[in-house]
Amino acid sequence: MSTATVSQATLSPRENLRVQRPAPAALKGGALAGVSHAPDGGWLRGRGVAASAALHGAALLAAWALSGTASDAPPPAPVVELIRLQPEALKPPPPPPPEPEPEPEKPKQLTAARPAPVPLPVPKTVAASADEAETTPPPDPPRQVAPIGPVTPAPPAPVAQVPAPPSAPPAPRQIATDGIPTDYVNQVYARINRSTEYPREAKMRRQQGRVGYRLTLSPQGALLGVDIQTSGNDVLDEAARQAIQRAAPFPALPDLGGSSYLLAGNIVFKLN
Repeated sequence: MSTATVSQATLSPRENLRVQRPAPAALKGGALAGVSHAPDGGWLRGRGVAASAALHGAALLAAWALSGTASDAPPPAPVVELIRLQPEALKPPPPPPPEPEPEPEKPKQLTAARPAPVPLPVPKTVAASADEAETTPPPDPPRQVAPIGPVTPAPPAPVAQVPAPPSAPPAPRQIATDGIPTDYVNQVYARINRSTEYPREAKMRRQQGRVGYRLTLSPQGALLGVDIQTSGNDVLDEAARQAIQRAAPFPALPDLGGSSYLLAGNIVFKLN
């Protein structure tokens, strides 16, 4: 909200300019009379009075013109001052009054109804006659028990004898090449060398090599297994395996107490 204050000053040109106008009687009786009725020797005085009258007239005309101009001038514009007032801060509405807490309900006291007294049964009295009265029989006399003699224990049942399990057979003993007589080893080598044939394919390609083998023999000289150590050429390895199979079975081994025998050797494929 703003408030405007208007101040206006009113000026009156008539009050600010105060001009004394000469009375018409004075003009008539003084100046004009002096001019018309002056003696001949006072011309200069007559001229001065005329000049003074002319000046007064000019002054009156100027004052009249100024008074008219000042009255026609528009009044000054009013001055308006604007004052800005800060809006008052709105006060928050007062909080509503707290609602009254409900009073806790008082527990109702329950009065248990007392059970009505139960009348006690009246015992009946029965008059029993002397013949109907119960009689207690006399106790039986003690019986004589025969004395207990010594108790002979029953003979124990015979224990069945379980036969002992048969002894496990001795573990198989395997004898290596070092434990086999040299004469037998040389016989095996000779039989394998006679059965070896140089493969035609390897001979045409000029392929050479050494094939290692290890034989497993039974005490009777039967071939139980063959392990081939490769030469790097499958053709030569297969030729050595076939030569060993053709040379078997071998002669029986001497009785050395072994269950099987290992015999190792080499077959050399070499071109002259």
